[in-house]
Amino acid sequence: MMIIVSLMATSCYYDEMPPEAVIPIPDVVSYSKDIQPLWDQDCVSCHKTGASIPLDLTSANSYNELTANNKYVIPGNAAGSSLHKSLVGDGAAIMPTVGKWSDSKVALVDKWINDGALKN
Repeated sequence: MMIIVSLMATSCYYDEMPPEAVIPIPDVVSYSKDIQPLWDQDCVSCHKTGASIPLDLTSANSYNELTANNKYVIPGNAAGSSLHKSLVGDGAAIMPTVGKWSDSKVALVDKWINDGALKN
């Protein structure tokens, strides 16, 4: 009887997932040092040259594809950019598809956009 009670008391233990590390946001966001690594980590497995999914986020093509004709990024206007809307699931499919990014990752991309979406 004591063994059954012990098993029941410990069998429903769940660890909480640790929160994702907060990414510090620099005063000046560098596309090559801060933004492209996010695409490399979470996006280029689907968004790459020759893929059936639009938008090539590989390092050779990502900046031009994101900023051409304000299709995905509107410099100075993160909230109005379709990239931001996809990252937060605001009227668009959430990206990346494996799950919503942490607020700090989204904030880093938003700062880059709001600061003019520079290729630096």
